[in-house]
Amino acid sequence: MMATSFRRAPDFDRRADLVDATLDCIAEFGIQGTTVRSIAARAGVTNGLIRHHFASKDNLIVAAYRRTIEIITEPPLAVASSEGPPHDKMCRFIAASVSGPAADPRVLSLWAAFISQVHLNPDLAEVRREKYLACNDACEALIVDVLTSEGRNPTVSERQRLTTAVNALIDGLWLECCLGAKEIDESQQIKIGLQSVASLLGVTFP
Repeated sequence: MMATSFRRAPDFDRRADLVDATLDCIAEFGIQGTTVRSIAARAGVTNGLIRHHFASKDNLIVAAYRRTIEIITEPPLAVASSEGPPHDKMCRFIAASVSGPAADPRVLSLWAAFISQVHLNPDLAEVRREKYLACNDACEALIVDVLTSEGRNPTVSERQRLTTAVNALIDGLWLECCLGAKEIDESQQIKIGLQSVASLLGVTFP
């Protein structure tokens, strides 16, 4: 059993409790080993209550995947929608992407459990497309803001190329942070991210 639960406080709505119980079960048993019965036992409810809220295990699995991707994408998206100078926002976006809740090793375990199913399940694929597209668009907008503030006017192809490169870099650092959470200095990983993205964009971050 995992030492830390994803379960929310008891006063949160029941659907959220069931999703968090599902995440606990997937982290412990994997997707195939997670059953309605095990979720009900973890949440302390009846099988019937789960079916009342989600109709089927498949629906609950999709909701659990959505929550997993939200844990990864919500911190950087919150930065992207905040106020501040472009260079500062880009720095905070990078830090939020490779540290904190997004870099919890158990989040990586959940992500890995789901990723093998994404191409087999259209509903999971749609969740991934929606969430990652939002993060991709946010990253591209930040890149454009940074370059524009320096008097540069990137072409569409340049914007797309830089966005792909920055996202690939962030994804690699995220994996490193998750896999080596106990050994890796998080602040050093953030510093590497900032230096690397600054080099890619040809800018200097504060």
